[in-house]
Amino acid sequence: MKLVVCNTEWAVGKKQKMLNEIIFDYSPDIVCATEVKKDFFLNKGNILFSESDYGYNTVGKYKVSLWSKKTWTNVTVKLPDAPSGRFVSAYTEVDSSLVNIIGICIPWKSAHTSTGLKNKKIWEDHISYIDALNDYLNKDNAPKQIICGDMNQRIPQAKQPNLVFDNLMNMLRNHTIITSGIIPKIETVTIDHIAVKGWEVKNLFGVSKIQNGLELTDHDLIFCELN
Repeated sequence: MKLVVCNTEWAVGKKQKMLNEIIFDYSPDIVCATEVKKDFFLNKGNILFSESDYGYNTVGKYKVSLWSKKTWTNVTVKLPDAPSGRFVSAYTEVDSSLVNIIGICIPWKSAHTSTGLKNKKIWEDHISYIDALNDYLNKDNAPKQIICGDMNQRIPQAKQPNLVFDNLMNMLRNHTIITSGIIPKIETVTIDHIAVKGWEVKNLFGVSKIQNGLELTDHDLIFCELN
């Protein structure tokens, strides 16, 4: 199974076209895109979006979108007790197996502190989201599962507080984080991650956000193949 994870930074026009070319030249089965406009995907497929309201009064912008070659089932976009608009969970068939894909965009440390709702403390939304997803996963029994998207933390721990990092690790304790450490081909760490359960990694690499001198987005793209 081939999977691509990318943050599009709301790409349109030339950047949107170039990102789509990079993504779909890989012939993915699944794409998880964060910070995406509703018409981002140019290839036909089955597309899901998170709830549109993530507290910033925007139209046509979504924090999470999932693209699949095949139909989605058991779609859920509400994560109880979590900041809204940052979650999509669904099932699809890949290589004759039913797999649960969870696309996420964990709030960055300053979410709704000085912009948006302006009613949060540093790391508050980030921690509450992780706690809510941990509760969700504790009730989950999917044998083959992939959690992917923008987790807004580097792994291994960098400058984030111990509590923040430990919460993330606890939430992913039953998964293998395949994007921990230096990502091949881009030779750097990332805040976009892929955590798997019931899968083994066949290949993993990154593609630079800068192509032909143009910065397409503010995140490098992550590509992987799983067995």
